Amino acid sequence: MKLFITLSKKSLCIILASLIISLILIGQLFTIKAGGIDGSTNALRVEYLSGLGYRVEETAVFAKEIVIPENFSDVYSEYNRLQQGAGFDLSRYKGEKACVYTYRLSDSEDTVINLIVSDNNIIGGDVSSVRIDGEMRAIERK
Repeated sequence: MKLFITLSKKSLCIILASLIISLILIGQLFTIKAGGIDGSTNALRVEYLSGLGYRVEETAVFAKEIVIPENFSDVYSEYNRLQQGAGFDLSRYKGEKACVYTYRLSDSEDTVINLIVSDNNIIGGDVSSVRIDGEMRAIERK
């Protein structure tokens, strides 16, 4: 028994267009999720910071594994607003493991940069003063 399906050119175009749009949307979803910034090695993280205009010591002074909370507290929500100002959004990674790498700025003894890396991609970060009256700000191009 043979089964034949006949499609008009219009139907075929609609099906192909739907498939193409679906593939584009899925690709965008993975690109957004990944963040697109490779942070898989120390050299790549230092290169990323250097490209933003920061001069950091060649190795991280601290690395800590974290889990991004499922439910953001007020403090975490405020921190995520800081991240969003720099083009990141931690809410996409709720419940996922990540690692925070801390680098010391070469030209400032009391300032560090924290990079948050998940699945080998940089998903956030901040510039923080370690002084008692210090402040935290988003990573930005200098």
